[in-house]
Amino acid sequence: MPLGIPQHGATGYPGNGVLAQPYYVRESQRFAVDQERQRHSQALYTLGEYTMFCLMWHIQDYENGLVGKCPLCSESPYAEAYKQPERNKCPNCFGTTFDGGYKALIVRPAIFSDTDEGQAYQARGVVNSDDLDMESTPDFRVRSGDYCFRSTGDRFFLRVPQRVTLRTGFATPFQRTMAVGYNHARASMEDPSTVSYLIPPATQDLTTILSVHATEPVSFSQFEVIRAPLIPLDDLG
Repeated sequence: MPLGIPQHGATGYPGNGVLAQPYYVRESQRFAVDQERQRHSQALYTLGEYTMFCLMWHIQDYENGLVGKCPLCSESPYAEAYKQPERNKCPNCFGTTFDGGYKALIVRPAIFSDTDEGQAYQARGVVNSDDLDMESTPDFRVRSGDYCFRSTGDRFFLRVPQRVTLRTGFATPFQRTMAVGYNHARASMEDPSTVSYLIPPATQDLTTILSVHATEPVSFSQFEVIRAPLIPLDDLG
């Protein structure tokens, strides 16, 4: 509890025991969050591009009972004994060890920073590295290990996600209630030989889907797959 400040009383400073309370608890202003979200989304639709996000299953989803282990590579006695899948590049779980591999394929507007490709020596040999900054809408959550696919056919591994929440009053900044730009992440271009290229749709179909042109937002519901909440259930705001 904050301490009060002595007031001058009738008998002079330091007062007659009356304390002034200089603090107040400000209510959150939902209208301010709604307006800022609208501006942010308009910027994405003005300067961005349609991008497909592949949100993978993670251990938190398994612990919350949202998904089971992959029946092809992670439910055998051998996989249980060695605590690792039997198959490399499993066509069902895409290396996650969880059934289906991904919990959602969604299309959202996104903005990418500009960069030029470079070469780097890694465990896989010489690869063309291309790291970008990516930003999208706040109605889903990206975690390290997810992917995004561009209309160019390039596929990116997402890591180091960050958030922006708008504080307008005294309250816990949950994503559902205060997020403005939640999905900021580093996007690293994937080599065609890596596991992400097993995830549908095929590159030619992806380019066709994301290259649509219109003067107002387009619905991609026929191409989307959502198997679980896009925002974790523990975000109660």
